[in-house]
Amino acid sequence: MPTQTTASSDIRRAIVLYLIDNVDDPSISLTEVVLAVRKTFPLCELTDWELGDLIARSAINAGFAVEFDAELP
Repeated sequence: MPTQTTASSDIRRAIVLYLIDNVDDPSISLTEVVLAVRKTFPLCELTDWELGDLIARSAINAGFAVEFDAELP
C-alpha cells in the first residue's frame, strides 16, 4: 500500500490558514496548532518538534505571540 506524503508547502499553507482564521487572537498555542495540522494531515512526516518549530516561526513572522505549551519530545 503506497503511503501518502505531504508537501511542506501544503503544511505551511495549513498553518497560514490557521493563523488567518485566528487573527483576532493575540497569541496561539503550539499544542492546538500541532493538533489541527495533524488532524488535516494525519500522515505528515514531520516530527512534533519540527512541526512546532515551523508553526512558531510562521506565527512569529505573522506577529503572533506564541505559547510554547507543547510537550514535544
